[in-house]
Amino acid sequence: MHPYTIDTGIRKTILWVIFIVSIILSSFLTYWFEGSITSARSWLQQFEWIRQIVDICDGFGVTTNFIGVPFLYVAIYYFFDNVLWRTKWFKKILNVPDLRGHWEGTLTSNTYQKTINMEMDVKQTWSKISFVSTFPKSKSESNVASMFIERDGIVKVGFGFINHSRELPHQYDGYNILEMDSDTHLFGRYFNNRDNNNVGNSGGNIGTFDLDKQN
Repeated sequence: MHPYTIDTGIRKTILWVIFIVSIILSSFLTYWFEGSITSARSWLQQFEWIRQIVDICDGFGVTTNFIGVPFLYVAIYYFFDNVLWRTKWFKKILNVPDLRGHWEGTLTSNTYQKTINMEMDVKQTWSKISFVSTFPKSKSESNVASMFIERDGIVKVGFGFINHSRELPHQYDGYNILEMDSDTHLFGRYFNNRDNNNVGNSGGNIGTFDLDKQN
């Protein structure tokens, strides 16, 4: 997977919220459990191998304080990045679509005037995403992606890709722009710089696609 951008300041806001929550949670846990944790750590350090691990961590500046802000910040961010962002409540607030899953449908080439089968597998977290599209004679993989939130709230997703074709001796690049009209259906358009001299067109290929989510 690779990072993707969102054309709003929501990512900065989320980082600040997680930071503030980490401070509040650390203060609460320190107030209630610091004594117990300190006692447990002292008891564990009677074992030589545990004390050596703690000393090594301290030497590299790696915290062993599991109720400190740095540790809680990393833990909360990891949980948000992989799970929380795609819950129903957060999706409504963030307005970022959850595209994860296997999609199937068709792609129609305006250049070649024909329709072929298309499958697309999407992996996504809050910070990263990947699109892998499979066609009868080629496969494409995304290398960059962005989400654009329009004034009317409609979200468009654009991603660049590299296509590995079994028909051509070389790969080519392109760009897809997709929209969702439901959680299980998306549609869009594409263009690429494929060599189309065989059909008398040197300007690449353009077309549309229509996909339904299978799982």
